Amino acid sequence: MRLGHFQEFKSSDMVLLSCDGAEIGILRASLSQGIPHGSVVAIHDLAKVSDRHPARLFVCSKAVPIDATSRDFVWRLSDNEYSDLDSKLEVLESAIAGHQYFPLPVLRPR
Repeated sequence: MRLGHFQEFKSSDMVLLSCDGAEIGILRASLSQGIPHGSVVAIHDLAKVSDRHPARLFVCSKAVPIDATSRDFVWRLSDNEYSDLDSKLEVLESAIAGHQYFPLPVLRPR
């Protein structure tokens, strides 16, 4: 699993997370243990973070308060958004190759 923040990637700031099938399984397991139970999942603790393009990415329920710094990225999901995310990751977990884009409405807290 690899994580990085790329400024002006295709004219937008992007947080990219790259995983193979086994790593998607780890990601799904971590999210399923955290999100439904009101915990914050620190994706950067699971991933190899780019030295040149570092990022800290937290994923949590929209209802969970989180103390993030201006350098952190927070992906807040409703129950429906989490269910949709897990369904898409399940398909990718068994695929030979693929990709999926997910929106981070506000990349950085202000």
